[in-house]
Amino acid sequence: MEVIEEIKQLPREEQRKVAAYLHAVETCGEVSEEFKRLASEVFTPVDKPVRKFAQ
Repeated sequence: MEVIEEIKQLPREEQRKVAAYLHAVETCGEVSEEFKRLASEVFTPVDKPVRKFAQ
């Protein structure tokens, strides 16, 4: 729940990037290096909660 609340606080565009990242991981189990680079820009402010969510 904590991670979801953090994601809700993100701007709409960053929420879309989070959703796209989670979808990519769900559908193929991995993502490209380019996507990882872009995701790191989004996840930096919420890194700890996202890592907790991923566990």
